[in-house]
Amino acid sequence: MPLLVTAAVIFEKENVLITRRPMDKVHAGLWEFPGGKVDPGESPEEALCREIREELDVEICVKGIFEVAVYRYDWGPVLILAYSCQLLTADLCHVGVADHRWVHPRELADFSILPADRPIIARLNGQSDHFAHSSSES
Repeated sequence: MPLLVTAAVIFEKENVLITRRPMDKVHAGLWEFPGGKVDPGESPEEALCREIREELDVEICVKGIFEVAVYRYDWGPVLILAYSCQLLTADLCHVGVADHRWVHPRELADFSILPADRPIIARLNGQSDHFAHSSSES
């Protein structure tokens, strides 16, 4: 059975938030969409809100599923539920991450991204023009 993990896809205008994994964690130094494992008894949405608080000390509103992906690491598979989210608080703090960046989806290829997050990037790049147009119209 795959490990259930969540990821937040958070936009600021046409840029998306990525975070860098701390040097003391597995896959140290790689970039990823913030999120993490779902604990027993938690819904994926609750887990995502908890993980974002633990990693960045901010509150989010979970909007809905953006992408679902499965990736098999050497140790086993993960099922990633990536949600569209909105920041409710503005100041990001590096509590459980090494760094963060706001990056245009086309620039994500320039970062060493966690392999499991690649389907999210593919979806973002397939829709990056849509997001740019919708954010400029609002």
